[in-house]
Amino acid sequence: MAMLRVFRAGGVPTDGVGNRTKMGRSPSWVSIYSCVLIVLILAPGCANHSRTRPAPVRGGDFIAAPTPHDRGGSDRAPSWATQPHSWGKLDAIERWLHGASVSGAEPSDFWLTEGQLQLAEGQLRFAQAGQAGSRGTEAANIVAFRRDASIEGFEAVRATPGATGDQRSRAATGLRNARAILRGVEGSATAASARTAPNVPIGGLVPRSAWSATRADAGNMKPSTAEWKWITVHHSVFAPTTNKLSDSLDVVLRIQRQHVDVENYADIGYHYLIDRAGRVIEGRRLKWQGAHAGDSSKNRGNVGICLLGNFETEHPTKAALGSLDKLVLELQNKLRIPRKNVRPHKAWKETACPGRHLMPWFTRF
Repeated sequence: MAMLRVFRAGGVPTDGVGNRTKMGRSPSWVSIYSCVLIVLILAPGCANHSRTRPAPVRGGDFIAAPTPHDRGGSDRAPSWATQPHSWGKLDAIERWLHGASVSGAEPSDFWLTEGQLQLAEGQLRFAQAGQAGSRGTEAANIVAFRRDASIEGFEAVRATPGATGDQRSRAATGLRNARAILRGVEGSATAASARTAPNVPIGGLVPRSAWSATRADAGNMKPSTAEWKWITVHHSVFAPTTNKLSDSLDVVLRIQRQHVDVENYADIGYHYLIDRAGRVIEGRRLKWQGAHAGDSSKNRGNVGICLLGNFETEHPTKAALGSLDKLVLELQNKLRIPRKNVRPHKAWKETACPGRHLMPWFTRF
């Protein structure tokens, strides 16, 4: 305290009771010593204070929104999160969602919901773009397929307990916009067809053995444990040169080799194939999930039918279309698949398949 009084006495040191001390002639080193001592005493406290996070302010101050990490699971943003709108992005989201469901990975609830939401938003944007440029019933049906898929996604997000307020709001907006598209066109709420299928057993086919099918790699195939919900129709592009059964079987074998050797499938991807003469040929057996609509998420519960031919440049024969009618109706009857779920391949992804000359069949059917 005596040292502190040096500064209060106008530079004349005292002993605390008013008597001058011998330090009166040496004020400079006393000042330096005092300053150094004060710095040494206070420095640790300052250092600790700089590393201490201030207490949160209560009341009306800004509070950051919770991050994906706050919701459990991995908070790492998926690669698709920053991709621009495209069919490629939608495919990436579907693969990611399916991979998370089968691999045991635990992405956060936020990203699972966000993936489902962005998938529905992307499908809606393609439906809106299709509506703007649609001409005729064929194009309207494609728009309706995409609209229905977006509606299912938005409804799923709204039913998710962990969805954020922003996600629920986007889903509600998406539902309003989706339901405004092509009002009156058959959609998700339409009942299944009441028509009775003809009594033609699906087993009455040209069997796999007739086209010398390579044995399927069952170890790399997925059993069809999911409920059958869809039928997807394709065209093969390359076609037999004649209506002979032998030529048709050669094409089917060629398709299998393409799928196995080039696409790395475990077997031919389609469950049924129909040639120009209307013969229905057995492909991959129905006990296995197909490989024809896209990634695994699109193939679950999805029966694949392929008509032999390139229907961008040629028209399907009446015999082929008649067999397609019978086969689809039989599958609907046996597997309880509604008419609205019979789709062209192009409803699932950006492709010309099954060709512009086969698309009118969907309108008529």
